[in-house]
Amino acid sequence: MKRTRTPWSRRTASPVIAGLTALLAASGLLLASAVPAAAHDNLISSTPESGSTVGISPAEVSLAFSGELLTATSAVVIEVTSPDGRNIAEGEPVVDGTTVTQALEPETSAGVFTVLWRVVSSDGHPISDQYTYTVEAATIPTSTPNPMATTEQAAGPSPTATIAGTAGSDVHTGPSGGGEFLPVMAVIGGVVVFGGALVVVLMVGRERRRRDRAAAAAAGATGNPNETGQAPERPIDT
Repeated sequence: MKRTRTPWSRRTASPVIAGLTALLAASGLLLASAVPAAAHDNLISSTPESGSTVGISPAEVSLAFSGELLTATSAVVIEVTSPDGRNIAEGEPVVDGTTVTQALEPETSAGVFTVLWRVVSSDGHPISDQYTYTVEAATIPTSTPNPMATTEQAAGPSPTATIAGTAGSDVHTGPSGGGEFLPVMAVIGGVVVFGGALVVVLMVGRERRRRDRAAAAAAGATGNPNETGQAPERPIDT
């Protein structure tokens, strides 16, 4: 049996073919634009990690990407902003394959730090982003007094330690200052002592002679020839 095509069937097939052609063209455009986008490198890890909290401020920040980066001048820029708004990045970032390392200035403040980065991926497309990490505030532990240490301090140093300290203080490793004046001072001291003793002896002798003269004068005034003041002995009758 022979089929016959009608004009209606041709008119119906034409829009369907046109629609399929347009759909394929759109799919091709989507695939063509998706391939370069997939080729862009992206950040896969960081140190310190995004949103992490660390005990001390790190000495550097390290970023790892999915592909090698371009190392041309100004192609890689990393800034680390401290809580007070200062950029503490020190020197230029160092690119090693897929890793970028940025040294940081020594920082003692605590708070939220912001890392802003911009790199150029291997396909020549620049990418950038930012993340934060937190540095904890340094805490000073409160020391608890040790009862044993308090008791030892109240008891004072041991006799052994006192004797050792005294013996150590008496040891002289060399002549002390002013030692050359000791002989002169000894002579002067001897002269002073001798002079003082001589003055005392002279004063005592002078006082004794004065008392003797006074006693003699008193005896002469009373007409007693006996200087001792005793009555003369009477003769004994035989």
